[in-house]
Amino acid sequence: RENQNGKMGTFEMKFNVPDLNKETTVRMSSVVWSNQREPLSSSVGSAGTNKKLLEAHPLVENGQKLVPNITRVFRKDQRLFVYFEVYDPGTEAMPSVSAELTVFRGKSKSFESAPVRVTKSKSGKPNTLAFEFQMPLANIPPGQYTCQVSVIDEQARKFGFARSPLVVLP
Repeated sequence: RENQNGKMGTFEMKFNVPDLNKETTVRMSSVVWSNQREPLSSSVGSAGTNKKLLEAHPLVENGQKLVPNITRVFRKDQRLFVYFEVYDPGTEAMPSVSAELTVFRGKSKSFESAPVRVTKSKSGKPNTLAFEFQMPLANIPPGQYTCQVSVIDEQARKFGFARSPLVVLP
C-alpha cells in the first residue's frame, strides 16, 4: 500500500542472480518494457524522495520516469519503450557495445530496429552503458509476440540477449 494516496498493488516474479565472476556473456540489467513516461510529480511513492537519489535512478530522465509495464500487454495506439543497461563493457581503449531490438511473431520477424551503438558511460555511472529503444505499435497486428534485445560487446568479444513475451491488443 502506498501511504500518500492509498494505491495498492502486488507483483511476483522469479529472477536469477548470475555469478558475475564466472559470466561469459555480456553483463546486462533486467530489461524494462514500458508504454508510459510520466512526470515525477505524478509518480506513486515519491513522497520525500531525495533529489540525489532521483538523479541516479536509471528510469528517470529529464524529470520523466519510465513506468515499467509488468503485464507486458500493450495496445496498438501506444509506443513500446525498452530500457536496459550493460555493465563492465570491454574497455581496451573505449567501449563499443551495440544492441538491437527484434520482435518475433512465431518464427518470423515482425520488427527489427537499426543497431544502436553506445561508446560512452552513462553520466555518473562509470562502466555502465544505457540503451533505450522506442517503437510505435500502430503497424504491429494484434497478437502474441516475443521481443528480444541482442547485445554485442566488440571489445570484450562477448554477446548476450534477453527475451520476453509481449501481447498487442487492438
